[in-house]
Amino acid sequence: MVALRDSLPRRWTVSTPEFTCSVSSEPLRNQLTSLSASKALVWVDHLAAEVQASSSPQTALPQARSELNRILARAEFAAVRPPSAWDLLRERIAVWVGRMLLWLFSGLDRYPIGGKILFWLILLGVAGCIALGLFRFLASRDRMAALPPSVSLPASRTWQEWVRAAREAASRGDFREAVHSAYWAGIARLEDAGVVPQDRTKTPREYLRLVAEPVPGELAPKLAPREPLAGLTSRLERVWYANRGAGPEDFHESLRQLEALGCLLE
Repeated sequence: MVALRDSLPRRWTVSTPEFTCSVSSEPLRNQLTSLSASKALVWVDHLAAEVQASSSPQTALPQARSELNRILARAEFAAVRPPSAWDLLRERIAVWVGRMLLWLFSGLDRYPIGGKILFWLILLGVAGCIALGLFRFLASRDRMAALPPSVSLPASRTWQEWVRAAREAASRGDFREAVHSAYWAGIARLEDAGVVPQDRTKTPREYLRLVAEPVPGELAPKLAPREPLAGLTSRLERVWYANRGAGPEDFHESLRQLEALGCLLE
């Protein structure tokens, strides 16, 4: 055993098509020194297996690349892609914001007064946003639920005359007036059909409630005016009362809703 150990070289040089390496014989020499032949044999077998695996022919790189591309082209890998420039930019911005927040809050211990000021500023900002949202909600609800009654509307106009007035307003580019006249054409049509009473003191929302909730004892109307009248009412509130502007598409949509109410348009 000692003679075998002394005959071993200090290192073996292993060469493969891909690389060349040097393997130390020190582990084997240690096993032979401890007179453990079984462990030495296991080490030699392991080394031989490694050398055999290294010397086996490897798949060509171009072939491996084409096989990898074929696998990645499958549907289950469709979402697998490198990060885009936009993704990298967002990540950098998020990291920068995180660093700024960390720097800001880490300095609060050194400046307690500044921390209190920052806390109250944040609290006031949140309260202001909530108050602004609540104000807008209440203003919108009040505007839609309590619209003023329309005044100086000729009660003798027929729905045909209202449609004619709407088209004349649209032809001169006054789509706000066109939407307004189209709404009252719809009301006149419902008055002719007996769906709503001839009472021009009612607000648009009151007309809509009359359609949704008919007076007890009256026959159900043959028309189904709820949806088109709701569209005309919503557009009138937005364009006429809220004065948010109107365009050709608003006028054309009003005409379609008039047709749904039974107005025969040319």
